[in-house]
Amino acid sequence: MADCIAEGLWRLDIPLEGNPLKNLNSYLIRGERSLLIDTGFRWASCRLAMERQLEELEVDRDRMDIFATHLHSDHVGLAAELLRPGCRLFIGEIDGPGVEDYMDDDCWRDLYAEYVKDGFTWEEIDHLWDSNPAQEAAPDVWAQYRYLKNGDVLSYGGHELRCILTPGHTPGHMCLYDPAAKWLFAGDHILFHISPNICRWESMPDALGSYLESLQKVRNLPVDLLLPAHRAETGILADRVDELTAHHLRRIEDAWQTVRDEPGLTGYEIAGRMRWKIRSRSWADFPLEQKFFAVGEALAHLDYLEVRGRVCRQEEHGKRRYYLPE
Repeated sequence: MADCIAEGLWRLDIPLEGNPLKNLNSYLIRGERSLLIDTGFRWASCRLAMERQLEELEVDRDRMDIFATHLHSDHVGLAAELLRPGCRLFIGEIDGPGVEDYMDDDCWRDLYAEYVKDGFTWEEIDHLWDSNPAQEAAPDVWAQYRYLKNGDVLSYGGHELRCILTPGHTPGHMCLYDPAAKWLFAGDHILFHISPNICRWESMPDALGSYLESLQKVRNLPVDLLLPAHRAETGILADRVDELTAHHLRRIEDAWQTVRDEPGLTGYEIAGRMRWKIRSRSWADFPLEQKFFAVGEALAHLDYLEVRGRVCRQEEHGKRRYYLPE
């Protein structure tokens, strides 16, 4: 059921069944033209929940534009299907081309081949091919996106929404900020109860470093209503930025200590020694899809250390292994 959280602003609860994220918070700004922010996976259950709530609110779908905070499938999966002729679909200019990559099997093959170098087996990759929601729930129809850059402004429902480029979670993640109403649509940049997944990206040599800088970029914005993309929790922006920063600084040191204590491990093995908030007895029992994201996050922390000269990696027999510099 849609929830009115401010005048002209609604939160649509889109369930992500079987996914640890649990739900997507899609936001709707009502006006002469409405703006829908993020859409959900390209799953029948997501589409049903979305369409029921839009119908409940009597939204004129022919006058509803869509903004995607970033390229992940739980945010753009339904975008092309929800879009009506004559309506506009917005995404940041950096992430936009990546949506098409998510629809390209060759791009996934290349990515998975890199993960094999970091310790996955090909058997695990074969299973991921059919089960990774980032891949199977991506859009299957290409839509004409309108690309936005940092500082661009969208006007809906009497609100001026400024695009803020916040790379880290993805290379081109964007928040929307209304300085008058003091609303921040944070996407996956700021989450509560869970921390945003920060993984390795080919186009970002230091994704975690970029993310930490992006946290500081928004930390001191005057915000009365902080609107994350997942879970119901929210809170004070500066406090959560400080918590997330401290969390990653601890994880960085944990990764460094693992390399110090057990030199020569792969990223996969290092991830298996890190602590995760997942109900599994051991790394071996981790759901494979969650291993994919956990290894990506471990690699981002290792990249942070490598860029700063604190660890180095060597390729040995087709696997990347980590050591302290001599």
